[in-house]
Amino acid sequence: MGSTNRFRAAALLTALALPGGSTAGPERAPAPAAGARAGGARAGGVITTGQRITPAGIQTVFTGRVEGLAFGADPDELLVLVQANRGAPASVVSRIGWRENRLRGEIPLPGGGSPGLQGIRPDPVAGAMVVSYVGAEPGSAGARPPRGAQLATVRGDSVARLTGIIGRTEVGAAAIARGKSPDGRRRAVVPLTFDNQLAVVDVETGELLKKVPTGIAPFGAVIDSAGTVAYVTNWGGRRPRAGDLTARAGQRANSDEVVVDARGIASTATVTRVDLVRGVATHTIPVGLHPTAIVWDEARGRVYVAAGNEDAVTVIDSRTDEVARTIRIAPFQDATPGLAPTALVLSPDGGTLYVTLGGINAVAVLDAATGELKGLVPTAWYPDAIAISADGKTLAVGAMLGIGSGTLTEEQAAEPGGRPSGMGERTPAGTGFVHNYRGAVNVIPVPGEAELGAYTVAVASNAGLHLAGGSSGRLLLPARAGIAPRAVPERPGEPSAIDHVVYIIKENRTYDQLLGDVRKGNGDPDLTIYGPSVTPNHHRLAEQFVLLDNFYATGGNSGDGHQWATQANETDYAMWGFTGRSYPFNGTDPIAPAWGGFLWDAALAAGKQVMIFGEYAGNFRGSGLSDRLGNLAAYRAGEDFAGRIHQVAPNRRVDSLLAHEYPGWTLSIPDVVRARLFLKRLDGWERAGTMPNLVIVHLPCDHTSGTRPGTSTPAAFVADNDLALGQIVQGLSHSRFWKSMAILVVEDDAQAGVDHVDGHRTVALAVSPYIRRGSVDHTWYAQQSILKTIELMLGLRPLSVFDLTATPLSASFMGPGEAPDFTPYTAVEPRQSIYEANPPATALRGPARRAALRSQRMDFLDVDAAPTDELNRILWHTAKGWETPYPGVKHSLFFPMAVDLADEERETEPEAAAERAGSHTSAAADETEMLDSGKTDR
Repeated sequence: MGSTNRFRAAALLTALALPGGSTAGPERAPAPAAGARAGGARAGGVITTGQRITPAGIQTVFTGRVEGLAFGADPDELLVLVQANRGAPASVVSRIGWRENRLRGEIPLPGGGSPGLQGIRPDPVAGAMVVSYVGAEPGSAGARPPRGAQLATVRGDSVARLTGIIGRTEVGAAAIARGKSPDGRRRAVVPLTFDNQLAVVDVETGELLKKVPTGIAPFGAVIDSAGTVAYVTNWGGRRPRAGDLTARAGQRANSDEVVVDARGIASTATVTRVDLVRGVATHTIPVGLHPTAIVWDEARGRVYVAAGNEDAVTVIDSRTDEVARTIRIAPFQDATPGLAPTALVLSPDGGTLYVTLGGINAVAVLDAATGELKGLVPTAWYPDAIAISADGKTLAVGAMLGIGSGTLTEEQAAEPGGRPSGMGERTPAGTGFVHNYRGAVNVIPVPGEAELGAYTVAVASNAGLHLAGGSSGRLLLPARAGIAPRAVPERPGEPSAIDHVVYIIKENRTYDQLLGDVRKGNGDPDLTIYGPSVTPNHHRLAEQFVLLDNFYATGGNSGDGHQWATQANETDYAMWGFTGRSYPFNGTDPIAPAWGGFLWDAALAAGKQVMIFGEYAGNFRGSGLSDRLGNLAAYRAGEDFAGRIHQVAPNRRVDSLLAHEYPGWTLSIPDVVRARLFLKRLDGWERAGTMPNLVIVHLPCDHTSGTRPGTSTPAAFVADNDLALGQIVQGLSHSRFWKSMAILVVEDDAQAGVDHVDGHRTVALAVSPYIRRGSVDHTWYAQQSILKTIELMLGLRPLSVFDLTATPLSASFMGPGEAPDFTPYTAVEPRQSIYEANPPATALRGPARRAALRSQRMDFLDVDAAPTDELNRILWHTAKGWETPYPGVKHSLFFPMAVDLADEERETEPEAAAERAGSHTSAAADETEMLDSGKTDR
């Protein structure tokens, strides 16, 4: 890819109109960089969190995620670490002449590297940069050479490996000593996040000197000028002691045991002090949760640590190795979690500390001595890196998510290997793609007092929050007495007509895929692949109750989608650091959750009764139910599946609330079986005359497994999901609890399809006697809107800044005095058979055969383990025909807030999948092997 593809100077255009009518104000445009294209990037807009983006300073936009930056030896140069998008040749260090706004060059990382976050640091002596990254082993060859953590040195426009592989999977940023230690070596230290070690390297020879054990998941490090002492932050905290409550950080048998609280959330965080001369850890210092970045004011003996999951900065006295104080970052009237400190930098005089806040797209400016908040500076989406010029006059802020994802250029579409589908086609140029990230860097003159005041107001306005001490009051207001009940109260604790909420979470569809053919909504029927013959209940529920045609999934895949759908937040670890440990969609990694907790935690705190069916309950690993077609046959024969399932959730709090007879994630158990199990519980509630206030249900089978031989067709999967939903709603609406009930339905994400408005627009349903029947609600909503609605109905506290500021679904529900309609819902059978099976690959030819063999190779034992883009194409062509071009996303306003694996990283050998499943592979595995060798490509 040429430099003009990967780098663009952003033409910061005026108001970006979005669904719901929101706009962002005009921003000034920089001159275009030489050789780069201006245009196509907008400075402002509304993102899926509901926040506006209006970054300060001069903005430069990159094709890829910005994951680190530093001012160069030349003070006019900025070096930016850019994580390549899927299909791009390599991640790069971009050299930017920031004063003239010009691209000076791009330096690919060796070995196809994937950079460590914040993984570029200046060598204070050599006039070079040191980059930490994960890449192929030096000198290795082959289709899948060994990969691991290593260091490279960037000098001028060249790059050279400094080390070989020193660790696995994930790596933090290096810290480099200025001077030599008593043994004559100049040291660098590198946190090995996956290995729970700190690597000590001779920065002049590249020799690995030692690895020192740390706490769990080390991330940030600092080193003294003499190279004798280092401090390293530990995301997962200290090692457990006897009597600690613990949970495993991942599904592997050897995964780390992490100390947790009663909610199952990691509850310790530490900094490890290391004596580099002796090569031993000397102190374990407790700090704020999720310690990420760390800086050391050696002259004053202060070590500052960003607490990403606690909205704070911990200050350690390096002379005593004890915590000196904790600086709470609380600029707003409502002190609700979610500001997410991510990166730190000190002014050259040590007087000012700058803290990037990923959750509110801002930089906090703090008095380093007192901790006083001086103000906030607006940035692009999710700032994750920051640097300051040597003269202290200029800040550079890197934003991982920048301005949102964009469309493919002609060059990207034409590049060999750029966007392979596996089916012999490429994504057309000009179409949007949710993983086509556009990170950003903003160069900002350090503001004076008046300008900082204006910036601070802008940050509050963008976030929808009120500044502490300002004229506007709190958003979270106390309940009022004498208020008439309504379905969605205006304030938590005010009377609601709803006593029972059923919250149903499904998997991975866009609005247009299911409801694009509903004429009264904003849909594109040409993109509908699962219309009324496949999803009659979705259509009837949307028609009979309310059509929500402007609803968005905040997350971009299941790893963050289930976090947003249950906790209205996502942590730094879930965005950067879980690789190799877990995929945190299902409660298998206690480091991932936000400290604000989950919806069920808020319900329990309010004295409500809760029951969970499958959500956040881990994967189903039971034996005897791995044959989906056999389970469908048993369902058809009337089997009730009693006693055949016992699900145990990895999260203890969830397990205590779990319907254990209902499975966690698996596609082998049809959703109609899940519905049968749920309705049996409902019968018990009917007999007892009582039902939980909050019921959460996972219905995952609209995920599908492509055209994998020996299982259901994609349409049968989706029809199964549709019928199960209809059966559950029918049962609930005919129950004694219907008169005080709301049923809310959402997808965890929308990555498995296309949509003409945006790749994040998804299916959401609201069903209740208090719905404005037959209406269309065009209000802009996202997943946190559903959580806000539930919180108001049940009188729960907000979980984060995101549901605090979200718009509830009030416009869909009746107000006080309007008469509810208690007419129950009657489910219908889809015309599409739920029993239809994919044919064997031997019965197919051409692209259909290749799709079946590719589907056979994909891993469906874990959610999102199959290659997303390729699976989407298989679903499209199976429904529309192999000659119908794949459309791509026509517009993309938002994009996912999590790392998505490359397709090749999602593949699994059939034998490996079978080993994890505890079953044997089918005969199609032999054909897959033949296909790989080229013997059956016909």
